[in-house]
Amino acid sequence: MTPLKIKPRLSVLAGALSSFAAVGLCPGAQESVLLKFANGSGQASVGVLHDIKGKAYLPLMEVAKFYGVDVQFDAQTRKVTLSKGKVRENLALSQPVFLTTDPDMSVPIDPVEVVSGQLGIPPDSVEDSFGTLLDNQVSYLQDQQAIVAGGVRADEIQPDTQARTMTAPTAVPATPTAVEVTQVTPTAVPASEEAGGPEAPTKEKPADEKHVTRLEDEPPANKVMWARRIIIDAGHGGNDAGAPGRDHRYVEKEATLDIANKLVTYLKEMDPQLEVLMTRNADYYITLKYRTDYANTHNGDLFVSIHCNSNPRKEAHGTEIYIYSAKASNQWAAKAAERENGWKKGNKLTIFEELKKDRYTYYSSKLAEMTEKRIENRMGQHFRNIQKAPFYVLAYSDMPAILVETAFISNQKEENKLRDPYWKDNMAKAIAEGVIGYKDVVEGNSGNEQARR
Repeated sequence: MTPLKIKPRLSVLAGALSSFAAVGLCPGAQESVLLKFANGSGQASVGVLHDIKGKAYLPLMEVAKFYGVDVQFDAQTRKVTLSKGKVRENLALSQPVFLTTDPDMSVPIDPVEVVSGQLGIPPDSVEDSFGTLLDNQVSYLQDQQAIVAGGVRADEIQPDTQARTMTAPTAVPATPTAVEVTQVTPTAVPASEEAGGPEAPTKEKPADEKHVTRLEDEPPANKVMWARRIIIDAGHGGNDAGAPGRDHRYVEKEATLDIANKLVTYLKEMDPQLEVLMTRNADYYITLKYRTDYANTHNGDLFVSIHCNSNPRKEAHGTEIYIYSAKASNQWAAKAAERENGWKKGNKLTIFEELKKDRYTYYSSKLAEMTEKRIENRMGQHFRNIQKAPFYVLAYSDMPAILVETAFISNQKEENKLRDPYWKDNMAKAIAEGVIGYKDVVEGNSGNEQARR
């Protein structure tokens, strides 16, 4: 595929940019940021721009060229248009938002400005703007000084491999000013909401814990883990239908319950010693608080929540797995949590609660990795990278936990998959294999795990 060419109105742009000469670079050592794809298909280096206050920007034209994005600039209206395929974004200089026409939506970002005679975009804004354009995760790794488009297959996006090294601007300060990132944090469900459930039985721990092997470099070093009681959470239910399919006749709550029921069956078949519990096993409504209270009062060792993804862009497809973080991976992960949580703003976890969650971050990541491998190996399903977001059910479950967005019900092809019993059967089996693989590792049965690969 030939990369899309940048088609700015150069003569108009040159005159317009010169009129903004008041914004320039500060003296200092030169910096650069690496642009690349997670699949290794080419990379390029671009120089970092700094305005007179020291704030960091990346040259928008060069970033767009590498990722095959078309750029147009109208100096008279100060409007910038970015496009990739059918996706089109409209921005205005100094305006903290970008608008898309397909889908029709607006997203807040740190504004694009003119810096040192160039259009500059803050690194964190690249995540949301280019993530939308590429329909995939784009991450700014500040510690590595890199922008990475993750989970992108070579046949989906062809980078501008001719531009391996790009010309950097003149000297800039050594340390960029940090850019604030908007994050969504969960809040507690009101106490008046029902949080009932059967009484929690006393959980028996492994008889001989000295045979339970810990993972290397686990936090904390003295924590022993096992996976004997698994909590399966079928998302939505009752009057909470979840995301609808294209014709609104098939909805998320149906698919999640089907997959969850199959998952329970496979887990019990693969390891009869497991105790597998469900937060709901039929079509009825339960609160988010009930789901986590149920998991915690039943002393679960693992929590797996099953969902279907949705996106106004009907072409969006693939599987995503989420683990908890107070800071979302990007704006879209934040919006996914916001959509599932049912509110836009809320209270943060307390410091004590965050410390408790930190104990499980490594194990949640390991469970997510194991499950990702099984889904890819068994189904060949396009995987959109493991994400982090403040989902309520992940935040308040006191155990390693993942949330699996199995497929995009908003995509007609993937809705057909979610309607297909055979496909749902395979998805459930793949998730079950991931859980069993995780159990083998944390309980020291690495030989079993190797045998399954």
